Amino acid sequence: METYEIFRKAKDGKYAIGAFNAANLETLKAIVQAAHKLRAPVIIEASDGEVNFIGKREVVALIKIYREEYNLPIILNLDHAGDLQGCIEAIEAGFDYIHFDGSKLSYEKNVEITKRIVEVAHSKNIPVEGEIDHIQGSSADHRQENVTGVQKKELYSNPVSARKFVDETLVDTFASFIGNAHGLYANAKRIDIALLGRIKEALPDKFLSLHGGSGIPDEDIKSAISHGIVKINVNSELRVAFRDALKKVINSTEEVAIYKIMPEVIKAVQDVVEAKISLFGSANKA
Repeated sequence: METYEIFRKAKDGKYAIGAFNAANLETLKAIVQAAHKLRAPVIIEASDGEVNFIGKREVVALIKIYREEYNLPIILNLDHAGDLQGCIEAIEAGFDYIHFDGSKLSYEKNVEITKRIVEVAHSKNIPVEGEIDHIQGSSADHRQENVTGVQKKELYSNPVSARKFVDETLVDTFASFIGNAHGLYANAKRIDIALLGRIKEALPDKFLSLHGGSGIPDEDIKSAISHGIVKINVNSELRVAFRDALKKVINSTEEVAIYKIMPEVIKAVQDVVEAKISLFGSANKA
C-alpha cells in the first residue's frame, strides 16, 4: 500500500497515524511490535541525527524486512530534515516520506528548497511535508520547565500564510504550530482547536500533521483528529520510557549480555506506542 493511500484512508476514516522516532534497533523493534500487535499502520521516522546514527541505507533495509515479515503498512519518514542534500539522499535511499523543515530559513529560501524537494519526491510518488512556523521546544525531558515558555501564540500558524505556502510549494502535508511543542513539560500542552479548524478550512485538500505529540491531553488529541489531523509525531515519551527502563534494569542486575537486558526496555517503549496507537484510533486499520 503506497503512502498516499495510507494517508487518504486515515483522513477519510477520521483517525491518525502515529509517527514514532526510532533511534536504534531497540526502539525500532518496539514500534514495529506494537503496530503488529494492534494491526496498525505506522510511520517510523528518524531525524538527521538519528539517520546519521543508524545509517540511511541501513534503516531502509530494516524497514523493508519488517514490512515483509509482519505484512504491515510501514512508512519510513525523514523527520525535520534541514537541507536539500539530505532529503535527496533519503529519497534515493528508499525513504517513503520526506519532512523538510525550513522554518528557520527566510520564507523565500524555505519555498525555494521545499519546491525542489517536492519536484524530486513527486517524481517518485513520495509525499512531502513542509512547515513555515518553527515549532518550539526540543524532543527532550523539560518537565522542570513551564510549557508556556514555548507556547508563544504570536508565533502560531496563520491559515492564510499556510495556504500561500502550500500553493507555492505543492507540499502534501502541512505541519502547523497551534500550541504543540517538542518535548515533555511540567504542565500539559493545549492545542488551539479553533485555529486548527481554520487551517483545515484553508487547506481542505491537504494532509495535516501534529508535531510534539508527547504530553498533549487525550481530549485535545481526539479533538485535533476530528479537526483533520492525520499524522501525530511522538518522540520524547519514547525517549523517556527507554531511559527510565534502562536505568532500572541496569541498576537491578549484574548482567552484561545486552540482548538479555533490552527486552524490558523494548517493552517499556512498546507500551507507550500501543497506548498512542489506541488513542489515535489507528488500531486494526492495517
